Order: sequence, then structure tokens, then C-alpha cells
Amino acid sequence: MKKITALCLSAMIAAASLAGCSQKNNVDEGNDNTSSELSGKIKVLHHRTDRQEDGTMDELAKKFKEKYPKVEVEYQAFTNYADDIGTMLMSDNYGDVVMTPQAVKQAELPDFFLPLGEYNEMREKYIWLEDFVVDGEVYAVPYGGTASGILYNKKVWKDAGIDELPKTPDEFIACLKKIGENTDAIPYYTNYSAGWTISQWQNLVVSASGDPNYENRLLLDKEDLFYEGSPYDIVYGTMYKIYSDSTLREKDPSTTDWEGSKPAMADGKIGCMVLGSWAISQFVEAAGESADDIGYMPFPNTVDGKIYSVTAHDYGMSVNKNSKNPEVAKAFVTWFINESGFAEKEGMISPIEGAPMPELLSSFDELDVMLVTTTPAPEDLRGKFDEIAKKSEVDPWGDAANNFKFKLAEAAFSGGGEEAYLSVTKDVNTRWNTVRDEVLG
Repeated sequence: MKKITALCLSAMIAAASLAGCSQKNNVDEGNDNTSSELSGKIKVLHHRTDRQEDGTMDELAKKFKEKYPKVEVEYQAFTNYADDIGTMLMSDNYGDVVMTPQAVKQAELPDFFLPLGEYNEMREKYIWLEDFVVDGEVYAVPYGGTASGILYNKKVWKDAGIDELPKTPDEFIACLKKIGENTDAIPYYTNYSAGWTISQWQNLVVSASGDPNYENRLLLDKEDLFYEGSPYDIVYGTMYKIYSDSTLREKDPSTTDWEGSKPAMADGKIGCMVLGSWAISQFVEAAGESADDIGYMPFPNTVDGKIYSVTAHDYGMSVNKNSKNPEVAKAFVTWFINESGFAEKEGMISPIEGAPMPELLSSFDELDVMLVTTTPAPEDLRGKFDEIAKKSEVDPWGDAANNFKFKLAEAAFSGGGEEAYLSVTKDVNTRWNTVRDEVLG
């Protein structure tokens, strides 16, 4: 099994221009500090409200303090992290350690964060650093990663009469129809009102291509994002078909409940959801005695006889360039990634090179899934995909209200049919291609 890249939540951040800061300390140097040398208080901003509420984060703070007795850690968790951190970045006051907002362009990372070390050195130890490199310096290290795929309830699928996992999008939709016909479960739960959940579909695009170099090829070959049979068309076309059929998803997507979906799936009221593998542990925990019913499958699309799943980093961890205790903050990042055990407990893929894969992904062996890592952009293209995404407002990872994913969803819910799908995707191609040509020449 190999490793991956991609995820999570993003929001458009108003431009905030702050003077750069050049420090060469490697994040791993925090391990060289003795407990007596580090002191002070830091605030850690994060999105894991579930782990804040169940006491996990407080326990981690205690463990960190055991190593550094003179250090205090305060947490601040946000339900709508992407939007809230975007607002906070417009001031100097955004904590000491933050989960790196995806809405910050790669080239702008030095405007907000301190360098954690040199890329040529850190890449020997950590994977997924490429999205956080500017001029040879690393400005964030992911705390864990995920595989792309679909969370499902094994018992619901079995009760529906499904004996084999699907291998094509058409087979997947046929399975959902069986669930709708033979059980009382909602075949597919959109979790639409949460907003960020629709961005989980983007995790599937590179997997659908079967090509780890797909995003680079999009730029080098100047391909459209959408055309019949393209990876974007395969993924979002599947989403559109599901969202268009009210028998395959909940009746009113505007009233979905993210937290409520966890026990609902455990109780067999939901058939499946597109989510990164980071979600497995949360649903297993909610399932209690029914934990064995929670399963995870790859997106069912076969390329040359193989099904692919792309691993992706979750949020990176960065240090505020305005931190009054930068060495303590760097030590916390180092400790959290290397010693806290957080990624392992969550069933996430470790960012440490060579670490074993989590057992929660062992079910991929059934379909002989190829786990791949997205090919990093070459030097001349580094950051260009992100720049084009933001300037064009196509932003495949974005969750702004005017994003094409929401336009597709609303068109599907209102019964827009193929004509509406083609209208939205044509507009996406036009805006993407125009900005792509401006940026790349």
C-alpha cells in the first residue's frame, strides 16, 4: 500500500498583507529543547470540536505538559473553522498554532506563518509537504492523512441483498436503488446543510483518473475539467445523478444533521456517504456495539482493470508568525505529529515517512485497491493549480456558496436534468480555462 494527498475545507480569505519573517529553525529542533528551556503559554486553534468536547484535546495538553512542565496549552475549537480562521487572519491575533487554512494561497504562507524547516531536509522524514513549501522552506506539516472513498453500513447493504461491492459508478447507483427498494434506510445521505461535506467529492477525482499525475497533466496538456468521461465528469456526474433522484437521498437536504448522521448510520438508517477515511473512527465510535457494521469502500471506478484511491493530507499545522512563544509553538507541532499518537488513534495515515497503514483501511484489500500519492507539481507549476482555482473561483476544494458543486447540487435538487448539468460544467470550463491561460501563458 502506498500513500496520498488532498482535503478538507476552504474559505476565501480577504487579502491581508503582513511583512515576511525569515527564521531557519527546523520544526524537529523542538525535540532538542529540554523541559527546563521551554516555558510560556500558547493557544492552539483547531477544527476538531468533537475531540475538544470528549476531552481528548485536554488529555493531549496534559501529556505535552508532562514533557514541558513550564508550558501551558489553551485550545480554541471552531465548528465553522474555515470561515472563522479566515476572519481572524485579517488581524495579528490568530493564536500560536493553527490548522493551516486551505484558503491561504501557497505563495502567501510566509505572510502568515513561520518557516518550520528546509524542505530538502524535512522531506526525508515527512510526506505531503509539497503543498506547504515556499522558496525551499516548509510552512506547515500535516498531522495526518486519509484515503478517499465511501463510508457505508455493511448490514444495510447486506439486508438490501448486495453481496459484492460495486466496481463502477453505474453499479454503485444500482446498489443505492436496491437499498431504497429493500430497506428503510436512506441510500445516500448528502449531509448537504453542513456545507463542507460536498467538498468530500473532490477527494475522488484523482482516484477516478487512475493517474497520480492527473492535476499536473490538466495544466500541461490544457485539458478541460469537464467533458464526457473525464474524471470530473465521472465523479460529479455520479453525484448529480444521486442528488437528482429523491429516492436515493434524504427528502430535504437543507435539514441534514452532520452530528446526527453518525448515530443514524450506526442504527442502520443511512446506507452510505462520501467521506475521507478520517471519518471512520468517528462513526465507529458512534456505533458502539454495532461498530463492525461500519465499512469503507473506494469510489467504484475501474481504470485498466484497477480501482484507485488517493491518499491525502488533512489540515497542516502552522505557527503564527506573530506568536510571542514561537519555540513553544514549534515544539508543540513537533510533539503533536511525532509523539501524541493522535493520527494513529483516529485511524489516519501518519505523515511520518514509512509509518504503517492503519488497520481501518484493510477492507481495501478485498478489491485489490491501488493506493497512490498525488504527484507533486514540478517547480515551474508549484502553486499554479491553487492560483488558478482561486482566481477563477472554480476552486475544486472550495465551499463558498457560489462554488460549482453547490450549483450542481441545487440544479439536481430542483430537477434541472442534463441541460442544467451541462450548463454549470460549461461555465466551469470557461472560467478555469480563461484563468489557466492567463496564469500559464
